[in-house]
Amino acid sequence: MDKEAIGMQMKQVIVSEIKSYVQESKMNFSEELQGPYFEEPIVQYAAADDPLFEAYKVHVGPNHATPSEAFEWTFGLNSFNGGSVISVVLPISAAIRKANRAQKTRASREWALLRTFGDDYFVDAIREHLTSYLQDLGYRVVAPPSTDWYSVQSSAFGPISNWSERHIAYAAGLGTFSINDGFITEKGIAIRLFSVITDLQVEPDARTVKSHTENCLLHSKGNCGVCISRCPVQAITKDGHDKIACMKFVYGQESRDWAVANGGNAKAGAGCGLCQTKVPCEGRNPMRATR
Repeated sequence: MDKEAIGMQMKQVIVSEIKSYVQESKMNFSEELQGPYFEEPIVQYAAADDPLFEAYKVHVGPNHATPSEAFEWTFGLNSFNGGSVISVVLPISAAIRKANRAQKTRASREWALLRTFGDDYFVDAIREHLTSYLQDLGYRVVAPPSTDWYSVQSSAFGPISNWSERHIAYAAGLGTFSINDGFITEKGIAIRLFSVITDLQVEPDARTVKSHTENCLLHSKGNCGVCISRCPVQAITKDGHDKIACMKFVYGQESRDWAVANGGNAKAGAGCGLCQTKVPCEGRNPMRATR
């Protein structure tokens, strides 16, 4: 079997493992909601030496890590000789999305539980599982949010991390950005994302979009903006997204109290997600339907 065939096989093996974990893990099942937090994921790969990662130092921030930097910050100078970034889309379950559609001023009880037990506990667990799985196969792995160098810094425009999961997903060809700063995939915008860097070298998945906002109806067609009216704190306009106003609402005291009232963690907050539900891009790529 040649190197390319081995690479394709490895890609499929890893995708199968991730999908099996999502389907079978007890941490992805809520007894209270009697259903999963997340549905079947989408998994794609980016080349670690993709020039786009270097460009993120301009588009995201000068401290945004390239895969090689992330690897060397973790394993030491000159430790990286090429590899891949694996990016995973976790679509939020239909039941949780449905509950949040009915909301107008704050997250639903179901969404509040997702924030603690889905976003925090399960995403951490599947990231750790994928790391261990790849290590058992003989590869070195970096999961940036689990490292001591990962950080989220304040800026005049809102929080900026040195490893943006949305930008990593874009590099892997998984979707594009929305007017509300969300990320619209083939399974919509109501998602969660995570990624790891590994020295496994496989063929990257292609980016087929013509612009970084192509999947957003407002950006591409000028005929949407539903998320603008859904925002309870008017943090979204046709000019973009006020990250600071959004953050204060999502992590504010009222959100923390609502999380605790529903059995969640105060630090995680209850979230919001109104701009990700009851919108045309909630569970699909709306531009796909217009083609």
